[in-house]
Amino acid sequence: MFFSWLTYWTTAIMEWIVDYALYWLTGKTYLQRICDDYHQTERTIYIESKLSQVSNEVVRQTLKGDANANVDHAVVEICRAEGLSHTIEERFADNLRACLVQIHSVAAVIAHADRLRAERFTSENSEHEEALLELWSLLQPDVALTERMSKQWTDIGFQGNNPATDFRGMGYLGLLNLIYFAKHRTAAAQRLLLHSQHPTIGYGFALAGINMTSLVLELLSSDHLQAYFYKECCGKTVTLQDLQDVFCGLFEQFDRFWIAREPENVMAFNAVRSDYKLALERSLRTRFAWQLSEEEFAAVTS
Repeated sequence: MFFSWLTYWTTAIMEWIVDYALYWLTGKTYLQRICDDYHQTERTIYIESKLSQVSNEVVRQTLKGDANANVDHAVVEICRAEGLSHTIEERFADNLRACLVQIHSVAAVIAHADRLRAERFTSENSEHEEALLELWSLLQPDVALTERMSKQWTDIGFQGNNPATDFRGMGYLGLLNLIYFAKHRTAAAQRLLLHSQHPTIGYGFALAGINMTSLVLELLSSDHLQAYFYKECCGKTVTLQDLQDVFCGLFEQFDRFWIAREPENVMAFNAVRSDYKLALERSLRTRFAWQLSEEEFAAVTS
């Protein structure tokens, strides 16, 4: 405990000394230096990290993706705290605003996704039931579902005759992501469904998709995926569709990863998923990309 406390305060004091020295040498605050010295992606990451320590409620609302947040007010508050005029320091204010817009929109999407995840799938909800039947019709357009409670659900990768029980961990979001995949990447969804039905290296398509939703949220909660959005969605507001597009890409890539690993049976799913997640985290940390390069892919599948 004592050494942890000592390390914390030693680090904090050293950071303060370095920051003060750089301010004395350059005449610029920490945030000004970030805006001047880094490109957009790194700039946004560093600004988010620095502002996470701020107690100002206007700024905190922006960082949390609050619907009532006002980015322009946050810029004014930050400039005031930095001892700057947002009208005189126009370039700094513009760079700061661009970063805050990205931070706010990504945080808002995360909050939206988390609300959908927390929405428990229930058969009593007609909207949920209609969505479930839509998933069947998208994946099995030429096969009629004989009844709502049916073993047919196992054909698309659910565990039993009632898919409702499989959504417990990811709630309504798990279903919406599967529908999005089947609707917007139909050919890919049908290809993965066929792969999942392989007699030796098959897997549960729907269950794997729900698991990929969980993986996306894990990457977000550990801050690995935010940098990707800061890089790829520079200058535009991030939406839930952007998150669902990543889900689709991860699911397709996992299918390829699974096949390349040639697992003995579906019991290897958790181990393969763990290796896949580690490879994703390395790629996101070093290149801000979830698409594994051929070298990265070969390194973890050979």
